[in-house]
Amino acid sequence: MAGRYVLLEQIGAGGAGTVHRARDLRTRRDVAAKVVRGADPDRLLDLVREQAHRIEHPHVLSPLGWAAEDDIALIAMELVPGGSVRDLLARRGPLPEPLVAHLLAQLLDALAAVHARGIVHGDVKPANLLVRDGPRPHLLLADFGVARHAGRPAPVVGTPSFLAPERLAGAPPDPSQDVYAAGLVARRALAGHAALLTLCDSMTRTEAARRPTAAAALRRLGELTARCWTPGW
Repeated sequence: MAGRYVLLEQIGAGGAGTVHRARDLRTRRDVAAKVVRGADPDRLLDLVREQAHRIEHPHVLSPLGWAAEDDIALIAMELVPGGSVRDLLARRGPLPEPLVAHLLAQLLDALAAVHARGIVHGDVKPANLLVRDGPRPHLLLADFGVARHAGRPAPVVGTPSFLAPERLAGAPPDPSQDVYAAGLVARRALAGHAALLTLCDSMTRTEAARRPTAAAALRRLGELTARCWTPGW
């Protein structure tokens, strides 16, 4: 593709296209390439939108480059071998509370940075939270294909089971909707009843104005972590 990317095996698929392992001939490194084929304008627009949202943050997966040739377009990203939170839940089932708190802290940190740029991710869910392997799991917020600017009218897109009720009813994108989705992710990942559920409940309140911001939820999580758990999972 475009004299730079060589598509190798397919490693994933979704409504927006397929994901391949690819070799970047310029850097001589393997990357993950999200590929859209055909002339579907909505999918191509999502790809362009994702390419445009480059946020430099330790817990945000930003595009490394993009290319288009004939009826194929792609964006290249870091190849994260650990898979996603969805994969982690499929392997392990409900997770220990300290691990959920660790992942949620990283997600809220990422969302605070995204929201500071006036952007709403719009599709926070386990499949879009990648986890880099290591002694301490490192979360990366991925897939900005349906991201929108806060407060601007936009069609209702995203995964319905993780959308806030006001967004499902047609309200404009708002940062509180990402907080709602993050609370749902954490609640679904937990094993049984735990102290963290109190924070999840506040994040998933029906009234958007009563939800904490991502930054406020991160502060509360820090206080809770210091009080309830020692490092490790």
